[in-house]
Amino acid sequence: MRRAAGIAGVLLLLAGAFALGLLLTLARDDGPASLPPGSRDRAPEVVDEVRRQLAESFYRPVPATALKQPTIDRILASLDDPYTDYLTPEEYDLLKARTARSYSGVGLTVGRARGGLVVKAALQGPARQAGIRPGDLIVSIDGRRVRALPFQRSLELIKGKAGTVVRLMVRRPREGTLSFAVKRREIELPPLRARTIDAGRVEIAYVRLLSFRANAGERLEQRAKALVKAGADGILLDLRDNSGGLLAQAVRSVSLFVDKGVVCVTEGRRHGRHVYDVTGKAQLPRIPLVVLVDRDSASAAEIVAAALGDHDRAVVVGEPTYGKAFVQSVRPLSNGAALKLTTAVFLTPSGRNLTGRGLAPDVRSIDNRRTPADDALLAAQSLLLKQIRS
Repeated sequence: MRRAAGIAGVLLLLAGAFALGLLLTLARDDGPASLPPGSRDRAPEVVDEVRRQLAESFYRPVPATALKQPTIDRILASLDDPYTDYLTPEEYDLLKARTARSYSGVGLTVGRARGGLVVKAALQGPARQAGIRPGDLIVSIDGRRVRALPFQRSLELIKGKAGTVVRLMVRRPREGTLSFAVKRREIELPPLRARTIDAGRVEIAYVRLLSFRANAGERLEQRAKALVKAGADGILLDLRDNSGGLLAQAVRSVSLFVDKGVVCVTEGRRHGRHVYDVTGKAQLPRIPLVVLVDRDSASAAEIVAAALGDHDRAVVVGEPTYGKAFVQSVRPLSNGAALKLTTAVFLTPSGRNLTGRGLAPDVRSIDNRRTPADDALLAAQSLLLKQIRS
């Protein structure tokens, strides 16, 4: 089934990966999200709260010149950290909703592209019903040019309250520019997709983990165990386009396959050093396992792939991952908004910091999107079959 029933692409409009407290996320921004004039509360007490949170919790020393800046925008711009951002009350509400079982949106998965957002999948939902297709390039959202917006900000503009309308302008090959008015509605948030692949006399459990939200580790355990019980001889864990999520869910996911050892280590100026070990309750410690990653696998997905690789528990296949090794926390502010700030970096069990370089796979394989076959998936499947038969 091509791209696991069309779930390819960065899972950004279907599900989120943020949480209240310790979290790991992928924010594909060029800098802190820019908001319309007046959208940030510039009340002196709120600005002081932001200064205090940064001084107390930011993962590295904050320059005095940054803290002396008069506005939140200028303070955050001085940090040179694209992952620390001010969330308006509306954005904070959306962030909290991302850990729920559903969200209000249009049902698209999208990825970065030159000039806009490329639609990688249009699932059953309002965008698909309106006529938006995979391959469309979203160039404008409610009249705002996507290329001028940070990645995360453009996603927030597409989301919104159920029943409201978002106007999307897309560019489609051979048809030119088209406009769509899409009414948002509640979209279910599946954390994973799972099925069995029949490989002759061998059955493979294929599990595509879409994000590490609140129940991802539990669902992974349930589905993987069920498929193995039904006769699967090995597991192919697909973390492509998984942009991250909760650290606790990454730990639980690794703990399904590893009996003992470190999952990751986090370090921060005020956060200190914390070692996260597996829970010691591995349910599938010996099942043959291959992990599939790509350049959009980030944060919690990188933790899981790196830990399974470092413990020689799995072969990692695909292309180098995104390289975001930051831990973040969300701190509510008195005006109903919140500050999302970087509080630590994480290291793999072998001590590697993946920031800016990503995780190099054991076996490099890149899917050629111009062909009908999923080349990387086939390469991972071939390696898994060799494990099973050896």
